[in-house]
Amino acid sequence: EDLDTTPYLETLSKHSLLAERAYTIVPHTSKAITSINCGIDAHLVREITEAEPGGVPARCLPDLLKEQGYDSVWFSSATEHFEDRRDLVENFGYDDFQPVETMEKEGFQKSNYFGYEDDIMLQPSRDWIEQHKDKPFLATYLGVTGHHDYRPVDRYGLKDYSNFPPLDHYQNEMRYLDFFVKNVIDQYKELGLYEDTIFVIYGDHGEGFGEHDLFQHDNTIYQEGLKVPFIIHEPGRFEDGKRAQTLTNQLDILPTLVDLLGYKVTGGHYAGRSLLAPPEEDRTLFFSCFDEYRCLASIQGTEKYIYFFGNQPEEVYDLASDPLEKNSIANEQSRQELKHKRLQVLAWYSKVNATYERRNSGQE
Repeated sequence: EDLDTTPYLETLSKHSLLAERAYTIVPHTSKAITSINCGIDAHLVREITEAEPGGVPARCLPDLLKEQGYDSVWFSSATEHFEDRRDLVENFGYDDFQPVETMEKEGFQKSNYFGYEDDIMLQPSRDWIEQHKDKPFLATYLGVTGHHDYRPVDRYGLKDYSNFPPLDHYQNEMRYLDFFVKNVIDQYKELGLYEDTIFVIYGDHGEGFGEHDLFQHDNTIYQEGLKVPFIIHEPGRFEDGKRAQTLTNQLDILPTLVDLLGYKVTGGHYAGRSLLAPPEEDRTLFFSCFDEYRCLASIQGTEKYIYFFGNQPEEVYDLASDPLEKNSIANEQSRQELKHKRLQVLAWYSKVNATYERRNSGQE
């Protein structure tokens, strides 16, 4: 069912690069923003080890751009006192971190237990840009309006989307976010920076509302938890709209931006692929629940496999014919086929965690 929650994004995407099959890797914010900013898989454990000293085993986008003369800032309408967010953002290499604690609250509504409505970031954004607009910069805005416990913010009015209150509130928050994205882009137009800015709009995770008896996002390994928006809007480019229909995930954001900016990474490489490069048709994406030993998954082509560490039967879905994952076809697969998929996801899981364990033990 089509909803009118994001009309601005709908219009913007017609003049942008839109990744139609974009996914998060771990549906949890701290893990997702590690992949987005650093082009690597996050540590597949519940602890946010990435916020520890030396906890990120790669150079992240702000650090890479700093070499090219870029300043960087991170704005967030959420508190800094959750999962060591300040330490995590500093590990990414940002020069400046502005959480909601640094912002003027008067006139703004709380949107959940984490923070305030996202428009609270607009004035700090304007102030910072006014001071830094003579140099190239990277600015990141982490909104929290769409987060549990879904308190509806009525700044732009409220609509009736669902008879289920949590879902109705969430969809109204998506509508609010559409206004916020427009407000940010309008601000860049007012400051004379729109034509020289690349706007990247992405989600850190989806959200479950009981579609598979799962709520929230941390362990929602189905499409409603993993599929995310990913739009790149660069004025003067993609004016007729470009659709990337191959599988993509958050590892691809860093190499795509490096490509768009005209740089090349030297001294190593990132696992993701630029969306400007020829597509990798047989690519396999891997996923993990936030809780350890809860679930892993993979998608190759239109086939999705889910492994529950033996706690419940494996599941397989054909996303082309069953996009809502209603009917598992695991019983149509041979034992050998299921074993191959299981070994694939476990090998990925072990490889990712070994990277962090070597780093933490001082081995490279």
